[in-house]
Amino acid sequence: MASEPGVELHEGGAGEPLVLLHGVGGNWQIWKPVQRLLERHVRVIVPNLPGHPGGVPLRGEPTVGAMADALVAQMQARGIQTAHVAGNSLGGWLSVELARRGFARSVTALSPAGGWRDDRDFQALSRNLLLRYRLMPIVWVMFWLFMGIAAVRKALGKDSMQRGDRVPTADFRSMLRGFMHTSMMPRLFQNAGTDGAMKPLEAPGVPVRVAWCQNDRILPFETYGQPFLDRVPQAEHVVIEYVGHVPMYDDPQAVAAVILGGCARRGPLEKSVINAKTQRSQRRTD
Repeated sequence: MASEPGVELHEGGAGEPLVLLHGVGGNWQIWKPVQRLLERHVRVIVPNLPGHPGGVPLRGEPTVGAMADALVAQMQARGIQTAHVAGNSLGGWLSVELARRGFARSVTALSPAGGWRDDRDFQALSRNLLLRYRLMPIVWVMFWLFMGIAAVRKALGKDSMQRGDRVPTADFRSMLRGFMHTSMMPRLFQNAGTDGAMKPLEAPGVPVRVAWCQNDRILPFETYGQPFLDRVPQAEHVVIEYVGHVPMYDDPQAVAAVILGGCARRGPLEKSVINAKTQRSQRRTD
């Protein structure tokens, strides 16, 4: 089924559906190195988030709840009533909200947003990301010509990922452009501050895997990870070693294995997970 005009969505593979959700200001392209691995085992659907450039429009105020409702409607319009869901950062929070709405068969949240103990921790995060948002037009002008240099991409992306140099130049520019043009970002953060942190999840039968990125500089586990886990007491907690907050280019094999393992907690993908772990083990010993 084709997407709406102006709406960006990637789909590939076959089998059980798995929806991948990127972080705030991102786009579907950040999942490219992982989706290729996942498509060997499942049907992968990767939309741009609602309210983002290339995402379905949001009606009314931008909130996490409104984005989750829009995602469910978008997937159901494509004939997908339920699916496994994996998300990074804001996408991780949205994954939990999709479980709350009865859409997610399983949840794998990679360094998810939504967990903070008090307003001070939220404001620190909000100020950090909104400063990046406001400075992005300056960064874009100053570094556009130099983004073809791998070392420049690595330096510009160092707070989000370990290996920004692995992101192709066109995709790196697309990532920065998308962040710069996510015009609803200030209102989204304002509304999140008013609404508060993620509410505790009560979704019996929906397995949740929370995978924290070991070298996360955006959402350090001590400040934002434990409060998230406290709100999802049934969650399995794992760590993805040697990766930054956005881990897809840092170690795509590890990320794919973690996601397939999260899906397999419902039972049907065990063979896929064994294969993924075997491939990762072989890669480590090569």
